[in-house]
Amino acid sequence: MNYDESTIGVYGEDRIAAECQIISQFMNEDTGKHYLVYTDGSRNEEGKKNMFVVSFDPDNAHEDTLTPVESVEEWESISGFLEELRKAIEENGLDL
Repeated sequence: MNYDESTIGVYGEDRIAAECQIISQFMNEDTGKHYLVYTDGSRNEEGKKNMFVVSFDPDNAHEDTLTPVESVEEWESISGFLEELRKAIEENGLDL
């Protein structure tokens, strides 16, 4: 797992960019895709920061295309990594 404190600009439906903190990047062997986990700083009902996951193509860095995870099968495939990431965040006392 790579924890990286860099940021990205993510455009919402209103076409306004929000600066978001990158939490981690990983490659999933099952889907063959690379994923980016980030937060916009908003918090859930438990007080933890909301995390979002998108896929991206690291070989086309010049393209600013982030693709949301939409299918149940894809979520199930990456859920193990996300659970481990959340556990590592909690064990290290990070504010995420």
